[in-house]
Amino acid sequence: MKNPQDIAAFLKSVQGQLSPEDTGLIVTHLPRLKARLAHLSDSFPAQTQHSIAVKTNPHVQMLKVLVELGYGLEAASIEEVDRALAAGCEPSKIVFDSPVKTRSEIAQVVGYEDLLVNVNSLQELGRYPSEVKCRLGIRINPMVHTGAPELFNVSNNESKFGVAISDRDEIIAAAVKYPVRALHMHSGSQMKDLEVQRGALETLRDLATAINAEVPGKIEVLDIGGGLPSEPLSDATKMQAYGAIVHEVFAGTSFALVTEFGQWVHAEAGFALSQIEYRIDPGRLFIHLGADFFMRDAYTSPRDFPLAVWDEQGEVRDGQTETFDIAGPLCFAGDYLAHGVELAACTQEGDWLSVDYTGANTYALWSRHCSRTVPAVWAWDGENAVRWSERKRIDF
Repeated sequence: MKNPQDIAAFLKSVQGQLSPEDTGLIVTHLPRLKARLAHLSDSFPAQTQHSIAVKTNPHVQMLKVLVELGYGLEAASIEEVDRALAAGCEPSKIVFDSPVKTRSEIAQVVGYEDLLVNVNSLQELGRYPSEVKCRLGIRINPMVHTGAPELFNVSNNESKFGVAISDRDEIIAAAVKYPVRALHMHSGSQMKDLEVQRGALETLRDLATAINAEVPGKIEVLDIGGGLPSEPLSDATKMQAYGAIVHEVFAGTSFALVTEFGQWVHAEAGFALSQIEYRIDPGRLFIHLGADFFMRDAYTSPRDFPLAVWDEQGEVRDGQTETFDIAGPLCFAGDYLAHGVELAACTQEGDWLSVDYTGANTYALWSRHCSRTVPAVWAWDGENAVRWSERKRIDF
């Protein structure tokens, strides 16, 4: 487990602040978050605006932290645009990427100065007035496979996202006709083959260059969406390698660049804690965070979260181990966090189970199944614990 002393210190910090109902805690680790953001910025060209995906962790306090640190926000819905604005993000640092924008949503965003609005189809362009304050972009499907898991592959031939690069002539004509100032592409989350992504970036650059040959200066911004698998900063070679490719592809160009990272930024910047409500021998633990918090893991492929057990005073349980299955609180058979994991044999009811690297796609995907209360959300600054929000029942 990474820096277990932080979890111990957090548990000791919140003693006396928890009620009996605080059986689950969601925590943002601010020092890790800041270190990852700094690494991201250092890896890319200076002209890059990093707009972090709201959907990965939409807590308003999280968004405020990102904005205060100088980062932008990427919104996949008009509600996320509103959250970004409420968090104090300047419109010029917001990206609006919904693939199904309504006419009323379009009427709202066209008035925001330099807010980047990426259309999902050439048909959508017809819904915009001839003059807009926003920066209008066309989402391009580069028709590549970068090794992203199929569920998150948004650039294959059958994708619902963007205009296929095979329609190059139509894209150029539309960019010339409409008040388009940007091009956007997204090659999928958790990209693995960066050489394929290099080719996609070169294709986007060449398309922008061709449009600017028709109308000089027409395309100002290239939004190079696409995410990477999470990785520890101690061996964060993937992000450095990707940043180096971006440097090479856009060397000598004047395009402003935008990225839309989410999971890579957030995943390792959070941890969660649940009290162990029951220990049923042989080898079963029942906890308060299950498929409601780990919904993507329960319904697709579970991530390998680092686990540990702590007593009520914040001391780690260690020594001899035993094999456990960890069951969640929801009323369906698939609600297991893990099977066959080795934890301290002395684990008992009332202990805390820590689950590390839970900052991405957990709180953001909280399930309404069984209508369970969303736990309190905390931040850990390395010395003190700050409660960002109280426990909250779901309002249907």
